Amino acid sequence: MPDHDTAAPAGWLAGPQALQASGPGGYGPGPLDSADAAFRLLTTGPRPLALNPARLAPGLPDRPVGLSELKVLLLHPATSATARNAVWAELVRRARTAGPAWMIGLTGVAMPGLRRAATTWAAGYRGDPADLQAEVLTGFLTAVRLLDLDGLDAVALPSRLCWAAWRAGRSLVCTDAAYASRARELDDCLDSPVRPWGHPDFVLAAAVRARVLTAAEAELIGRNRLEGIPLSQIARESGIRHSALCMRRKRAENKITAAIQAGHLSSPWPAA
Repeated sequence: MPDHDTAAPAGWLAGPQALQASGPGGYGPGPLDSADAAFRLLTTGPRPLALNPARLAPGLPDRPVGLSELKVLLLHPATSATARNAVWAELVRRARTAGPAWMIGLTGVAMPGLRRAATTWAAGYRGDPADLQAEVLTGFLTAVRLLDLDGLDAVALPSRLCWAAWRAGRSLVCTDAAYASRARELDDCLDSPVRPWGHPDFVLAAAVRARVLTAAEAELIGRNRLEGIPLSQIARESGIRHSALCMRRKRAENKITAAIQAGHLSSPWPAA
């Protein structure tokens, strides 16, 4: 089962909105549902879309691994963050350079994070759920296309890309006119991001939902500690003094440490 490319299922790359199949009440499978179906088509059968992960990081299987199996492998706690990111980097490179099938493959591997990003907003969103899925997917795909292919090893790709998907969903909710009369509710909602990949992200998300951290504090810890972005760079981007950011991070880390020790974050997984 060698590495290979496969033609993308017809219609998938026409754009997220084109994936909305009509059904009862005008709603039907959303873009994430369609992307998931396309991923299954490409990862089943005698020649599933596959790559050899041992060529990318030590400790991974030294054989062609179908992307559906690879998705499970990357979620396993035994897979190191370094190995996970190396595989994601290769998937991003192929998605950008090796044809549309690999973009679908990358999206399918990211699907747990994309689903979690969409679920964060679904309960309170009054519009078509497919629109919300479309925004989440578009945010993810846009972030993939904006990545510098020469600097992928320096970016925590799962967190970065799924965080972009979450923010795209948030943007749709923020601009929806139906929420104009619910500003206070919306403000509360905006303090509940779900960074949807990896156990540290789940803990940060749980801390925000429990109001232990603000969304800004969680993002600061995530970008600095998980993605490895220097505080000096964050300071330049935000216009906040480096020393002030150091103090904010220290206070935030003290709060989340105390909450974990007190058992307040014992269940980091978002409620379904």
